[in-house]
Amino acid sequence: MIKYKIRLNKEVENVNMSGKSITVKQVVKACDESALAKEISHLNPLIPEQVAKSVLDNFCEAALNLMSMGFAVHLKNGNDVAMRLYPDVQVDGGSINLQKAQELDPDITELTLDNASDLVQKAGLTVRVKAVCQPKFSESLRKRGLTLHKTEVVER
Repeated sequence: MIKYKIRLNKEVENVNMSGKSITVKQVVKACDESALAKEISHLNPLIPEQVAKSVLDNFCEAALNLMSMGFAVHLKNGNDVAMRLYPDVQVDGGSINLQKAQELDPDITELTLDNASDLVQKAGLTVRVKAVCQPKFSESLRKRGLTLHKTEVVER
C-alpha cells in the first residue's frame, strides 16, 4: 500500500501562483540495506541475507568506481533497464551564452568551435551523480496491483 496526503495550497504571490491548487505527496518510509537484503533472500533463497547485505553495503562504492571510469550503471528488472546511475557533467552556472562568454573573456564577439573549449575551461565544470528511473520501471510498479491510501488532507 502506498500512502499519500492531499495538499490544498494557498495562493503564493512571490512564486506567481495565483489562486489555490490541489496537489498530492507520497508518504513513504525508508528501508535500509538489511530490509532489502531480506527481500532479496526471500525472492532467491540461494542468496543468504548476509551475502545480499554485503553486496548492498558495497554497491555505492562499486558504482562510484565504475562511474569515475566513465561508465553508467544500469540496474535491470528482467531484460529492461529499470534505473540508470551516471556521472552528469555540466558547465558551472549553466550554459554559456554570448553575454556569459563576454563576462569570462571580454574579447569574445561570438561563440565558435575555436573558443568553446577555452570558455568551458574558464567557466569550469560540475560533476554530480544522477539517477534516472526508466518508464518501464514505473509500469512494473503499477502492475503490482498496488493500492493507494490517503493519510490526510492539509492546507499549506
